[in-house]
Amino acid sequence: MESQSFELLGTSHLATLVVIAAVAVVVPLTVRRLALRQARTVAYLLAALLLGQEAFDLWRQIDARNLSPAALLPLHLCTLAVYLTAWTLVTRSYRTYEVVYFWGLGGTTQALLTPDLTARFPDPAYLLFFAGHGLVIAGVMYLTITFRLRPRAASIPRVAAITAALAVVIFVINLWLDTNFLYLMAKPAQPSLLDWFGPWPWYLVGLVIVGVASLFVWYLPFLFLDLWRRRRAGMPMLPDDRQG
Repeated sequence: MESQSFELLGTSHLATLVVIAAVAVVVPLTVRRLALRQARTVAYLLAALLLGQEAFDLWRQIDARNLSPAALLPLHLCTLAVYLTAWTLVTRSYRTYEVVYFWGLGGTTQALLTPDLTARFPDPAYLLFFAGHGLVIAGVMYLTITFRLRPRAASIPRVAAITAALAVVIFVINLWLDTNFLYLMAKPAQPSLLDWFGPWPWYLVGLVIVGVASLFVWYLPFLFLDLWRRRRAGMPMLPDDRQG
């Protein structure tokens, strides 16, 4: 009998990742050629899809009664990224963009590659998980490619500080409500990168290291782009201008 559990990097998983990557690149590149008004309309649509799937998934979990009320709080990083990405698509706020850029590409991509998921395609839990996480990536790429937003060097310490402050607050909430938001109290049940860093609390050190490293890794494309542009223009290298 065929297994009904999620298969990490199985055919369905890999196909889903390919679809998400294609949508995240093709949609913003296509819309970039349209007028600003049309680009804004597509941004509003993406925001509505993000919020719609999140509301439907919340209703599904409540209807199934498979989670405690405390566990339904939107305090996982990827859930926060859903709401923040939707907000940024509507407002195009730079301050929230730089946060969702690093949270989305650094955190949500990790969730897509090693999902904390047991359901397999086409279970609604599977579809909603990848729809929500995939739309975050699509939203970040849309903001970056279509609206030409980008992180700056100063974004790294700002986002690091915001994430650290959030982690402290959520750690206290976890102690209070006996929850595991941000996976600060226990590793995901499914295989993940955290398995390489040992048991609690030692894997938290690895979590911090990976988080900080991801900030620099996802800034590198823009650093290299700036270096290339300045060399091509024959300009001296200067710190990048702050935006926002």
